[in-house]
Amino acid sequence: MQLSGFINHLQWPFRIIAGVALIGLVVITAVDVIGRVVFGSPLGFAYELVGVLLGVTVYAGLVVINGAREHIAIDLFAGFLAKWPRFDRVRGWFVWVLEVIFFALLAGYVGRQAAQMMRWHETFLFLPLEKWLPLALYSGLCAVSVLAVFLAIFPVTKGRKKDKS
Repeated sequence: MQLSGFINHLQWPFRIIAGVALIGLVVITAVDVIGRVVFGSPLGFAYELVGVLLGVTVYAGLVVINGAREHIAIDLFAGFLAKWPRFDRVRGWFVWVLEVIFFALLAGYVGRQAAQMMRWHETFLFLPLEKWLPLALYSGLCAVSVLAVFLAIFPVTKGRKKDKS
């Protein structure tokens, strides 16, 4: 098995986690709205659960997006920078270093927040769950995202580009 195939096998659980969380968001929101409008009785925990599932979706998706290097690109200076093709490689490395630093700091700060909430035993109002648990999950997913950014820099880990025609 090639390394790119190995990386793809590592990413599929995160794709599934993000997909299941999105489906959960849709179902919880639909049940909450129907319950509120039709029966006059919304789900009490819907707001909290939607927040948790949204975080799971974002952070699990980060692993996949960072591993595939499929970020949103804003081409404000593309025409100007096209005059210096050698600068493209420098820009690529600079962006990569910024990504590693940003996601490492994000993982650290979210982990620190989880530790503080664990110390104070903060809980959700309706969900029978302490708040540090989802934050610890987000911090872990963000740390895996840093690893995905690291692995994405090596050309051998990049999957084959599919023809979009």
